[in-house]
Amino acid sequence: MSTQSVTRREFLRASSIVGGGLLLASYLEPAEALGALAPTASAGGAAEFAPNAFIRMTPDGIVTIVAKNPEIGQGVKTMLPMLIADELDVDWTTVRVEQAPLDTTRFEDQWAGGSEA
Repeated sequence: MSTQSVTRREFLRASSIVGGGLLLASYLEPAEALGALAPTASAGGAAEFAPNAFIRMTPDGIVTIVAKNPEIGQGVKTMLPMLIADELDVDWTTVRVEQAPLDTTRFEDQWAGGSEA
């Protein structure tokens, strides 16, 4: 019977992957994880993809970002569409920003101040 030696680097790589998976699994409830990936019907009746509370994608190519913090001069509502358009490889003109309704359960803290917007 031969023994296999594990290097420190291999051990750290494997434990990081397993630890990250366990952390993600403990953070998400199974129903939340599956429900977030299911398309939902919008007001117009078409299914839209909403992986979380902050972004929605419709079949006609419109990407909507829900900004939980108010715009008070930081340029968040200009910067976010640019970043999302670049990341999703979509046209910048198809990305919209909506102000989130006051809902601290869904969007947590909704304030701007102390450079935390």
